[in-house]
Amino acid sequence: MFHRVILSVIAGLLFLFAILHALSIQRPERNPPPPVAPPTSPFGNTVAGAGMVEPSNEASSTSAIAIGSQLAGVVTKVCVHIGQEVKTGDQLFELDKRPTEADLKVQRAAVKAAEADVLVKTATVYQATRDWGRSEKLFETGGVAQAEYDQYKAVFEGAKANVELSKANVQQARARAAQDEVQLALLEVRAPVSGTILQVNVRLGEYVTTLGSQSLILMGSLKPLHIRVNVDEEDIPRLRLNAPARAKLRGDPEQRELPLRFVRLEPYVIPKVSMTGINVERVDTRVAQVIYALDPDHPLVREKKVLVGQLVDVFIDVQPGDSAN
Repeated sequence: MFHRVILSVIAGLLFLFAILHALSIQRPERNPPPPVAPPTSPFGNTVAGAGMVEPSNEASSTSAIAIGSQLAGVVTKVCVHIGQEVKTGDQLFELDKRPTEADLKVQRAAVKAAEADVLVKTATVYQATRDWGRSEKLFETGGVAQAEYDQYKAVFEGAKANVELSKANVQQARARAAQDEVQLALLEVRAPVSGTILQVNVRLGEYVTTLGSQSLILMGSLKPLHIRVNVDEEDIPRLRLNAPARAKLRGDPEQRELPLRFVRLEPYVIPKVSMTGINVERVDTRVAQVIYALDPDHPLVREKKVLVGQLVDVFIDVQPGDSAN
């Protein structure tokens, strides 16, 4: 009898536990708040878009400059490091010059030999001129036959032609030497514009090619930084150029604002390639790209919180006002 009571109590407790467990797992779980609140617009009426930080060199799609090499070869010197500021014409890296330098010495020696040959051929012309002059006087008095006179004249004409040929050889040798000098200059890859080195993808001893897809040095002007904003085509009718605009860094708990200055509107609407992940976003959307400039003295910029390639959220005021264009 006692065992039956115990078993009944245990069964009742297990049944009660099962009911409570079933009720607990059916309760809706509370969604925890996000670690960082999503950015909010500082304007009442706004057009929002995803923006990417980029250098301020004027170009479409991207303003970072991918430096390659016009010649293939082995890298013998790397003259820059990441973050270094360079000026137009500063050397970035250098390829092996030894074969070209050796050939240049040969070509310069060929120039000297060709110039010496011109002097020799010029002296021959001088002698042939004198011989032909004497034969001409003798021919007029009958002292030289026609055949002999013609022979002296032919020697003179041949000597003149040899001088012209030697002068052409000098020009050819100089052109070959100049070609080597140009090649030596191309082996020293230099900065096409002033800017900051963003990436260095080349190392000592590495063999580089002339393929256009090989970016050896990535650089761009960071004063000021630009933000390229994708504005959906549905928002283009509401977009105002030169309107106030603000950017916010993703993940910034303080939601600090970056004032933006309008630079230009890209006149060609392109397919959207940067997706934000919201469920109403369509892959067939086309976007207009608007370029804004950042204040280089803003604290977030000076603290290196804004970097090239970084995604930011941009809000553009579309409330009608005096600044509308």
